[in-house]
Amino acid sequence: MHRVVRLDEKGFSFLTAIFDLLVLLLMLPLIVLFFGFAIGFAKDLDPHRAEWQLFAIDLQSYLNHSDAIEIINGGSGIRIAQMGEEFDIELYTDMIRKQKNRKGHEVMLTRVRQSHFSLVGNKLKVQTEFLSGNTEEAEYVFTQPKK
Repeated sequence: MHRVVRLDEKGFSFLTAIFDLLVLLLMLPLIVLFFGFAIGFAKDLDPHRAEWQLFAIDLQSYLNHSDAIEIINGGSGIRIAQMGEEFDIELYTDMIRKQKNRKGHEVMLTRVRQSHFSLVGNKLKVQTEFLSGNTEEAEYVFTQPKK
């Protein structure tokens, strides 16, 4: 009959610790990469960023069909004339709103601290600072229709 000889475990805890450290060193770069992607993904899901992008697209659609554009309220808004109607897009309290023929109140962008519209030639630049402290900018190039 064979006898099983039990070996003592002296030294195995040191080898196990080295092996665990090796596994940890191999996994740490992957963890860092994962958190880097997670932060980038969280920025893309930011609702304020999505709201700004929707505002920028909506403003572009008004500029595409405009007959005339002018700055109003000392740079905190613009007036867009198109097909005999006027649209005012301006800062109002903590939001940017749209009015048709100076009537109504349609919210286009919320949580805005300040906004500045500037018109140079055929370029419109919009700078917006949100209550969170983030700032966004958009620049549009448009052409006036031939008369």
